[in-house]
Amino acid sequence: DRLPDSAAVLQRARVAGVEDVLVAGVNPAGWRQQLALQRDGVPLALGLHPWAVAETPEGWKEELEGHLDASPIVAIGETGLDFSKRMSPDSFPAQVEAFKTHLALAERYALPIVLHVVSAHARMLELLSEVSPLSSGGMVHAFSGSAEQALQYVRHGLHVSICGSVTDPRRRKLRRAVEALPSDRILVETDAPDQTPIDRRPDPNEPAFLIDVVAAVAEAR
Repeated sequence: DRLPDSAAVLQRARVAGVEDVLVAGVNPAGWRQQLALQRDGVPLALGLHPWAVAETPEGWKEELEGHLDASPIVAIGETGLDFSKRMSPDSFPAQVEAFKTHLALAERYALPIVLHVVSAHARMLELLSEVSPLSSGGMVHAFSGSAEQALQYVRHGLHVSICGSVTDPRRRKLRRAVEALPSDRILVETDAPDQTPIDRRPDPNEPAFLIDVVAAVAEAR
C-alpha cells in the first residue's frame, strides 16, 4: 500500500540515472507484497525488521526459508537491533535472537545481510565479533553512527550505506563518518519512502532522489 504506482516510481528513478533498486523486507505480509514486484525485475531482500519482531507470530522463520528456497532473493534483511526509545526494553532479547537467526540464514544461503541499527551499535558490533567475518558480507543501512563505529563495521567486512539524512548540514557526525570511510566501502540509498533529502521535504522519498544523496556524500568527502 506504500507503493501505489511502482512502475512510475521506477521510471522516474531511471530518468534520474538510478539503474537498479533493492526493496528490503520488514515482515511476512510485506514479503508477500514484495514478491509481486519481481515481475518488474526488482531485486528483493527479505527479513524481519526489529520493529516487527514482537508482533510477528512464530513460524516466520519457516515462511522466510520457504521464500528463500523458492525465489531469487539477493539479500537477507532488514534485520538488526533497535534499542531506541520507541522500542520497549522487553523486546531487546527477542530482537537479538531474531538477528542471530538471520545471521544463520545469511550463512546458509550465502547471501549478504542488510542491517538496521539504531541506538545499538555497541551490542551489534559485539554480536558481529562472534561471527566475523560474514562469508557474504552485507551493509549497515541508513547509517547514523560515528566515524569510529563506521570503521569498525568495515573491519567486520561490511559496507556502510548513507541515506538522505546526510543532506542535512546539521548532521555533522554523520558527515565526519562519510569522510572517514574508505571509498570502496560506501554505499548510497534513499530508504524511500522515508528520510527524504532536505531540499525535497515534505514529499515522500523515492529512488529518483538518490542523486541528492550522492551529491551530499561527494560534498562531505
